[in-house]
Amino acid sequence: MIIKYIDNVMFKKMMIGAAANLENNKSQVDSLNVFPVPDGDTGTNMNLTVQSAVKEINSLEESSVGKIAEAAAKGSLMGARGNSGVILSQLFRGFAKGIADANQINPRLAAEAFKSAANTAYKAVMKPIEGTILTVARETADKALEICDKSEDMVLFLEEVIKEAKISLDKTPELLPVLKQAEVVDAGGKGLICLLEGALAALKGVEIKREQSTDEIVETQQEVSAYGSEDEIVFAYCTEFMIKNAKKSHEQFLPLIMDKGDSIVCVGTDDIIKVHIHTNNPGLILSKAVTFGEIINIKIDNMKEQFRNRKKSVPEQAPVSTEKKDYGFVSIGFGEGIQKIFYDLKVDAFISGGQTMNPSTEDIIEAVNKINAEHIIILPNNSNIILAAQQAKELSEKNLHVIPTKTIPQGVSAMLAFNEDGSIEENIADMIAAIDNVKTGQVTYAVRDTAMNGLDIKKDDIIALFDKDIVNHGSDVEEQSLELIKKMVDDDNFLITIFYGDMIEEETAKSLKEKVEEFANQCDVEIVYGGQPLYYYIISVE
Repeated sequence: MIIKYIDNVMFKKMMIGAAANLENNKSQVDSLNVFPVPDGDTGTNMNLTVQSAVKEINSLEESSVGKIAEAAAKGSLMGARGNSGVILSQLFRGFAKGIADANQINPRLAAEAFKSAANTAYKAVMKPIEGTILTVARETADKALEICDKSEDMVLFLEEVIKEAKISLDKTPELLPVLKQAEVVDAGGKGLICLLEGALAALKGVEIKREQSTDEIVETQQEVSAYGSEDEIVFAYCTEFMIKNAKKSHEQFLPLIMDKGDSIVCVGTDDIIKVHIHTNNPGLILSKAVTFGEIINIKIDNMKEQFRNRKKSVPEQAPVSTEKKDYGFVSIGFGEGIQKIFYDLKVDAFISGGQTMNPSTEDIIEAVNKINAEHIIILPNNSNIILAAQQAKELSEKNLHVIPTKTIPQGVSAMLAFNEDGSIEENIADMIAAIDNVKTGQVTYAVRDTAMNGLDIKKDDIIALFDKDIVNHGSDVEEQSLELIKKMVDDDNFLITIFYGDMIEEETAKSLKEKVEEFANQCDVEIVYGGQPLYYYIISVE
């Protein structure tokens, strides 16, 4: 049976199918991150962006093809996270423009919408880079225009379009040397193909069911950081455990706990079931589990208590002032210590995010709306958040200014350069200049084997990054940190600040400080508790 056009009912199914397929494959997309660091998040960001689009679609009362496309554009614009999410939102925006007020989509209209999507995304990026999702979108659209009049069948048309998308994706390492060096294809382009394949599956009548993964289980502290108040925590106990030698499957256990809490993840193999649930009765959950097999690795955290302890150690955000002031600030970062530093520097709103959890455009706008100031300055402090901040600037009616800080040290230096008595133009110039006067180092661990910059890196190696490059690796955190700092420091430097993360004890950080002072005796060396996850140390050299 030939499908000559897509109506509103099918278009909605295709959007939902596309979203489900991307969600099921987000971990694979995340794994394509060029650097083998534990915060590869392209798939996660694209998935969250698309989920915002689907949420907007599901809220529609009138669901014509054009309205569905508009809703997808609106939802993805506000929900965009990370550079990949922002670019994806622009693809949705351009696609909606190409659809306009259409009631049906045929191959010709689809091809024109694909081209509009690619053009809109390219225009949204100041310096488009080939070998990325942009290239895949453009070459796919060109192929669609080339073949759209050769067949009336939407299924055959989309199959050919996806073939071209895969060819384009396979060529990305030839266009972008860093991909070739890391032996990966572009993650964003892969995510785009997941969306197209999910949409095609729905068009063929295949329902893609959302799969659950243990990747969805995050640390309780990170879950707690997502709450704005204790009252938002409806189910207090974060409960995790495994059922060993399970007599029945996880599909049979899941219905027993579905109405007993939220944030439920229940996955398993033949004889092992892993469970994560927020509940108010952990004992009840465990009593049901014990009938399935042996319970091991039990972990129960009181999230309300953790929230109260967290609030004690971190100052509250500044209350909204009724009197308008000249300047306000929004800063983004992760870690209790990092948050306190920015509050001490008079930042009005701090958004928890960065590695593994980029805030959305809407998150940034919500923070901005709580500040009563003539000029509001945003410090992204992460290269993957700058586009979302700039998109917030475009969507907000307030006077927003984005300082393109890519690291926490850059954000701190920018705030120190601010002068309350200066004009907005003077302050922007001074804050941007301050970024160039600070060097950033980071120490973390590798999540996969890779070869980069002549280094043969193995999974779980300690790796040291100096600005954008991995410069050394090994098995010892302190050893790699010292080697990194030696490469960062020269005779012109005067200050080294070491922000230690939540995996490092204070005494360990003090030991590192003493050893740094031995070879960098011309510099003042400071250690500061950052509390950041994943990164043992963030190092600032000025």
